[in-house]
Amino acid sequence: MTTEPVALGKCRVCRRADTSSVAYSCNDCVNRLIRLLREIVVYGTLVLPTMVAPVRGQTGRMSPGYGSASPARDDVIAALDPRSLPGDVDEHGDAVMRRPDDAGSWVASIPGRLAYLANAIAEERDESRPGGTITADADYIRANAWWLGGQEWVDDAVNDLAELHREAQDLAHDKPGKPIAACLTVTCDGQVFWGGVGKAAQCRDCRRTYDGLDLVRLEAAQGATA
Repeated sequence: MTTEPVALGKCRVCRRADTSSVAYSCNDCVNRLIRLLREIVVYGTLVLPTMVAPVRGQTGRMSPGYGSASPARDDVIAALDPRSLPGDVDEHGDAVMRRPDDAGSWVASIPGRLAYLANAIAEERDESRPGGTITADADYIRANAWWLGGQEWVDDAVNDLAELHREAQDLAHDKPGKPIAACLTVTCDGQVFWGGVGKAAQCRDCRRTYDGLDLVRLEAAQGATA
């Protein structure tokens, strides 16, 4: 896949905002990286460990002649296992899980991905690091978030974390609802989602919030383009 070049002085992650206090990323994207890490830790240490059991109504076994499956949620087990490896691809380019079974799609290891990124940072910085758990690895990455924003590969790091966050969100059945409108910020192409009861609506990309008059303007703009 060919990646379009980034304009000089533009963020390598969002490709829109100007870089500010760091060389290759805007402040918003570094803050997004930090937010992704925090939420991945919550999913990986508090939410997903309680979801290893099968979803209600699933017994894990089917009628004779239809085969059977593990009564546990193998996808969650694989995501929490640091030994789970990224899948290979078959001759058709489809992902193939190496572990714990040979399913048609693979689940990335949350602790494995975080450890990989933490190790890459420690190697670049030529330093040892604490680690061994989801929380410790995420804390190390977060402590170096602004340093990471000054590296040419910051876009790869943020994209990997965003992918890991989406996976954790999917496994937790915590998918957001449909967007209500496009963000009004001129430099943003993101979508705005409801924040829930008592919370402002918010753009998923630039994190701009909408309530009060801003929400009225958002609804008016949405109506004008409908």
